[in-house]
Amino acid sequence: MSNVPNRRFVIGTLVIVALSVTVWSAVAQAGPGPTATPTATPTPALPGSVVGWGRGSSAQATPPSGVNGVSGTATDIATNAGHSCAIQAGTGEVVCWGRDLEGQATPPDDVNGVSGTATDIAAGVNHSCAIQAGTGDVVCWGDDYYGQATPPDAVNGVTGNATDIAAGVNHSCAIQAGTGKVVCWGADSDGQATPPDAVNGVSGTATDIAAGYVHNCAIQAGMGDVVCWGNDSSGQAPPPDAVNGVAGTATAVAVGLWHSCAIQAGTGDVVCWGDDDWGEATPPDAVNGFAGTATGVAAGWFHSCAIQAGTGDVVCWGDNSNDQATPPDAVNGVAGTATDVAVGLWHSCAIQAGTGEVVCWGFEPEGQATPPDTVNGVAGTATDVAAGRYHSCAIQAGTGDVVCWGDNGSGEATPPGAVNGFAGTAIGIATGYVHSCAIQAGTGDVVCWGFDSDGQATPPDAVNGVAGTATNIAAGAYHSCAIQAGTGNVVCWGYDWYGQATPPNAVIGRPGTATDIAEGREHSCAIQAGTGKVVCWGRDSSGQATPPDTVNGVSGTATDIAAGDNHSCAIQEGTGNVVCWGSDSAGKATPPDTVNGVLGTATDVTAGLHHSCAIQADTGNAVCWGFDSDGQATPPDTVNGVAGTATDIAAGDEYTLAIVPEPPAWLAQIAGLALLCALHRSRARKRRGRT
Repeated sequence: MSNVPNRRFVIGTLVIVALSVTVWSAVAQAGPGPTATPTATPTPALPGSVVGWGRGSSAQATPPSGVNGVSGTATDIATNAGHSCAIQAGTGEVVCWGRDLEGQATPPDDVNGVSGTATDIAAGVNHSCAIQAGTGDVVCWGDDYYGQATPPDAVNGVTGNATDIAAGVNHSCAIQAGTGKVVCWGADSDGQATPPDAVNGVSGTATDIAAGYVHNCAIQAGMGDVVCWGNDSSGQAPPPDAVNGVAGTATAVAVGLWHSCAIQAGTGDVVCWGDDDWGEATPPDAVNGFAGTATGVAAGWFHSCAIQAGTGDVVCWGDNSNDQATPPDAVNGVAGTATDVAVGLWHSCAIQAGTGEVVCWGFEPEGQATPPDTVNGVAGTATDVAAGRYHSCAIQAGTGDVVCWGDNGSGEATPPGAVNGFAGTAIGIATGYVHSCAIQAGTGDVVCWGFDSDGQATPPDAVNGVAGTATNIAAGAYHSCAIQAGTGNVVCWGYDWYGQATPPNAVIGRPGTATDIAEGREHSCAIQAGTGKVVCWGRDSSGQATPPDTVNGVSGTATDIAAGDNHSCAIQEGTGNVVCWGSDSAGKATPPDTVNGVLGTATDVTAGLHHSCAIQADTGNAVCWGFDSDGQATPPDTVNGVAGTATDIAAGDEYTLAIVPEPPAWLAQIAGLALLCALHRSRARKRRGRT
């Protein structure tokens, strides 16, 4: 066979890639709300699409490929406030994702497949525990301030091991193998780590254990009675007669923040008790015995979920502020059911029946890393994007409408009619902590909305159209700045405790003006017109407002500027090198060789809370560095050069957004030619069929 490639095959392959762009966007990025579905195999995103990563799209509500069905599935899951863990089917390896500040999402070699695997998993707030396969030893990792990640000899393999494991906020519990005794360790402020005689082996043992905030519940061996101990401020610790042995017993138990739930033996009814402010202790008819029962139950901080007997549908109740109590079609019976369910603070996860895929939803009180259809490529794209603390905004391509998503507690994600397309559109956008600003198209007026505690959302006459307009806009934590049209003067307003809203003479016309501005949390920076010097003002606790000689005019100037929490970055004029200064925690002010001039340079730079990003010159690849707790410094394949690049980039507190470029003309031409060829072949086949 010849080694010369078949040209038709090569062209066809390119066309398939080109045409699959829309399909990937529709599947992997669909949905404006906080529903977090597993990510698809990396494929180029639709041109102009907003791609987000970090807290939200890459946190605890976004299971990795190892367990979401892409490259593996799961047999057990556990989740809590900021991270989730699962046991991978087939391998038994523990896989964790989400917040990892204390190492709670980094399972050790003993259970991650390097030197051992696991049979059971539990997730606390900042720590995790698992039972090692083969030995039964309890292994814990993460925060150990109270000793919650240091299992005692009775279950760590020295004098005993375990058959069941549970993790609370700052304590852990296990059922000792062989004896059935409940053993607890860690914080014991409310007696949560001191199991009573009924389950500690003195007068009884246990078959199931669950740990909550500061209380625990277990099912007594032989009896089936639910026994609880620890904090009882909301009545969450004394189980009702229906499951405590007086009028019934239980087969499963779950513990939340201030409430508890159990499945009644014999009936399968879900019974809950304790705090019910959000309805978390009032199971619906679908699982409380009136119209259905349950085979599994899970309790979060303010909501609960159960798997309905007979159907396998996931049913949730209680707090639904972040859709955590609204299971998606993949597990609610519409398009699939579930075999296991786990509930965290603001999100839930389940294992889909038949596939074993982990499906998660909720958590995103911010949703800032999940752009809606109007700008994610499904129903529209974007020309500009801005990332705030817990919300994001973009300008929709074609219309110029401002579209925002994420936290909207102060109306920061609800752009007014003046820029949302109703009475006007926008040409520039900026987001602060809880406010947003835009420049109105046609007029140049600055329009702001959201939290206005210090006047940060009330632009002055100099730029709001009364006495002047603007050409550039930027927003800090609680202050805003703009460049006045015609004069080039920097105008700022809002919180000014550190002088961040009082620009110096160098950029207010005495003796200079500005061409670009950037706002950090409590400092501001600008590029001086004519000279290209970087000028900063405001808080300088870490040197963030003291630009180095390489960009302040002494030995160099700048073409682009960015300001983060307590650090700043700029692109050096002439070289394109990224230069950063200020706090260098987690390396956020140390740009890598790919953009610092050693191996490459940059065309755009942005700074977040503890990370920074840039678009590499020549390649267009998104490059990030600094703190990566939620994947905010790990750009996905769609923009890192593997399956796509970026044209614009914005860094938020713990997430990042980028805009995907238009494809080259030749690729579009090939795609169009191939489509015509395919239609021609289809018609030819039809004609042959008729003859």
